[in-house]
Amino acid sequence: MRTLVLSLCLAATACGTDPGVATDEPAGTGIGPTSEAGETDAPATTGVPVTSSDPPGSSTAPPPEGCGDGVTESPEECDFGDLNADDGPCTLSCTFARCGDGLVYAGVEVCDDGNLIESDDCPNDCVPGGCGNGFVEPGEACDDGNDSQEDACLGTCEEARCGDGFVHAGVEECDDGDDDDNDQCTTTCVAPTCSDGVANGYEPDVDCGGPYCGKCSLGEGCFNNGDCDQAVCKQQECVPPMPLMPPDCAPAQVSAGQAWQAVAGACNCHGKGVGTALIFKDGPSFRDSMVGVPSSMATIDIVTAGDVDRSYLLFKLLNQQTNVVGGGGNPMPIGKVLTEGQLCTVIEWVRSGAN
Repeated sequence: MRTLVLSLCLAATACGTDPGVATDEPAGTGIGPTSEAGETDAPATTGVPVTSSDPPGSSTAPPPEGCGDGVTESPEECDFGDLNADDGPCTLSCTFARCGDGLVYAGVEVCDDGNLIESDDCPNDCVPGGCGNGFVEPGEACDDGNDSQEDACLGTCEEARCGDGFVHAGVEECDDGDDDDNDQCTTTCVAPTCSDGVANGYEPDVDCGGPYCGKCSLGEGCFNNGDCDQAVCKQQECVPPMPLMPPDCAPAQVSAGQAWQAVAGACNCHGKGVGTALIFKDGPSFRDSMVGVPSSMATIDIVTAGDVDRSYLLFKLLNQQTNVVGGGGNPMPIGKVLTEGQLCTVIEWVRSGAN
């Protein structure tokens, strides 16, 4: 077909002037090559930014006669027939899409304001700079054209990574943006468990202690007594319970009434028994509310008659409550300190049988 057309052109000077003949060679008017069906192929210059020697076409000018019939004829630059579109490579005016024609070429241009002003909202390459325009530009690691913080490209045009503080959907379980394993999200962006073989998730030691895992054994790490199993926490290690270290008191037989009198003036936190299991209104109530009564915190009774090392009351009075398994909280009495004589009265009351 090509050989036949060329031969006819050489034989006749009017070759190519007949509007009914469609050649597959350009005529110097920007017309692209045509197929045997008469449709033209867009040239490689589609979407090239406009220059002073390549003025923009008018998006409001009426199309040439015959535009849209699928045959490219002068003064048409292109004609794709029904495929002509103002957001495609060949416009409804049968001109090739170019930056500056006032029409936005879908997938190639982000804007097109139809002028050559570089400093306005749409520059002369029809692609406004900045993160979020869908084009990766210098200084950007990625640009997916959205502001989602849950996909592979953040709204800041940085690639998602573990530790950026945003949970990459389907990839990360968590991401708290820090390098601390001892919280609810590890540095590998997975949630800690009590069987992952790592001291994390508020665990003082590997898979033990803290608010979620079982208690730690002797010799393992701890943050407080609550982390230890039948042990106490000293210097962040679970160690055996420690005996009471009382002052040097002279042995004496002390009654419950005398013990109550020793603390009655200082111990007002229990309100003389109102709203509490401890009743301090007199000697008998003082004795009955503590002797043989289990502590709500420690693993020993509040008072164990004859045994100062198993009487939690004495540990609290001497501010040694953390020496007892499960012990903790403030010393007693709150806000006040008993004299050594008062302390010895209560200690000897317990030692002499807590009667």
